Amino acid sequence: MERGSESKNANKQRNTGGKETRSGRHHASRWYRRPAIVVSLALLILAIGGTAAVFFYATSSSADERTVGETAMQMVPADPEEAPIPEITPLASASEQVVAAMPLEEKIGQMMMIGFEGGGLDAGVREAIQQRYVGGIIIFDRNIASHEQVAGMNAALQQLAVEAGHRAKLMIALDQEGGKTRRFTDIGPFYSQPMIGEMHDAAPGAAQLQASAAARDLKQLGFNTNLAPVADVSAGWGTVMDVRSFSYDAEFTAELTARAVKGYKSASFISCAKHFPGHGSADGDSELNLPTVESDLETIQGTDLPPFAAAIEVGVPMIMTAHLAVPALDATGTPATLSRPIITDLLRGSMGFEGVVITDDLEMGAIMDSYGIGEAAVISVMAGADIVMVAHTPELQRDAYDALVEAVKSGQIKESDIDKSVVRILDMKKKYRLGLDPASDSQAE
Repeated sequence: MERGSESKNANKQRNTGGKETRSGRHHASRWYRRPAIVVSLALLILAIGGTAAVFFYATSSSADERTVGETAMQMVPADPEEAPIPEITPLASASEQVVAAMPLEEKIGQMMMIGFEGGGLDAGVREAIQQRYVGGIIIFDRNIASHEQVAGMNAALQQLAVEAGHRAKLMIALDQEGGKTRRFTDIGPFYSQPMIGEMHDAAPGAAQLQASAAARDLKQLGFNTNLAPVADVSAGWGTVMDVRSFSYDAEFTAELTARAVKGYKSASFISCAKHFPGHGSADGDSELNLPTVESDLETIQGTDLPPFAAAIEVGVPMIMTAHLAVPALDATGTPATLSRPIITDLLRGSMGFEGVVITDDLEMGAIMDSYGIGEAAVISVMAGADIVMVAHTPELQRDAYDALVEAVKSGQIKESDIDKSVVRILDMKKKYRLGLDPASDSQAE
């Protein structure tokens, strides 16, 4: 009996327990189906995760800020005044880069202008262009037979320079002032400078028109440089420059000189104001001997210099020096062509000329009577000249060239000064479309 009863009770408990278990499982398996509970749990998880992330970011950022701050503090010098200032090296211009690659002998060649005999390319001029890289040629009556002949000759000269490896075209120059000093009678200027000066109100326009017309005609024959206009102020009838000067009035001469320069520039043709610092009142002819200008400083400043100042103001590319003594500007009586006080201190310094300075022919009596050609070439470059002209004798041309090369090698002339001169020459050639790459040449304004 008892065992049966216990057995029933046990079965009842099992049955009851079974019902309770199934009920618990039933509720446990359905809690996730209640949206409120699921959403609450999701929000709780997000809140906990977000708090942890913020704490971690804040902690790491603080550490990074401390590291960056410490690094920045290490980069800042204790005393700002002790901070090193980096040197800024200006970029070299195109001409400076070309000059840096040129051997000394080629640089000196660019600083020479020479003449030669006959209407063709003789051995002397071929040697000068091919072996000494001479960069400038001057043409005289002796070289001219006809338009066709001179055009062919000038083209052959340029071709010779190209074949010899020149970095720019040759300057091919002449004296075509009009009037007494000219190489062609059928090419302008058709009026002499004194005749233009006599036109009064029409003179400025005539000076500019005559210059531009002459330039265009001369370019057709292969020229690119005219050693004009004459900027000397006439000292009156019978003086050396009277038949070559615009006027005896300094202001009027300055105006006409400037207009002539503008005329040449409009045709992209190199002009050259001459003869600095003014030959008008000289007491002789430098072709024969050394003249002297006896004027005082005030007169020179008021009369002789204004035409050159006017030419500089409108951008004359080149100025020629005179072979004459001017005690008011250089008390030693040294010819202006060889005078540093006149070329460097006055022309470049006080008057601000940044273009090319060329000497008159060093074979003139004013120089050769007192100096050897090599000595004169060296002194003129030391005085500030960029181009030395030796217009006639091949032997003297070689002597001048050799003397300049030796002067640089010996340290008498700084090569850095040679570089500056050649840069000025190449800059001028480039501006007036005498570079070998026409696309890179700039036009004269």
